[in-house]
Amino acid sequence: MTRAEKAQRLVDTGRVRNLHVYTFCAEARVQGDEDTYDTIIYPSGLYSCTCIWGRYRSDTHARCVHALAVKLAIERNDP
Repeated sequence: MTRAEKAQRLVDTGRVRNLHVYTFCAEARVQGDEDTYDTIIYPSGLYSCTCIWGRYRSDTHARCVHALAVKLAIERNDP
């Protein structure tokens, strides 16, 4: 299963919780297969997830599954 497929599964099964979208970031708690992760994504492409020990990453093509799931959840909720 690809990262995109895993992220879609997390969204489809309601595992992206407490999603808050602000002008400067979006944050959510994502219930992964092994733990719950706090994930923040920024409009600039930076993201942070507790699965990577709170470090900020900028490679949008290599986002972790949890950051991808938050992005998908935001897109799903857009009018």
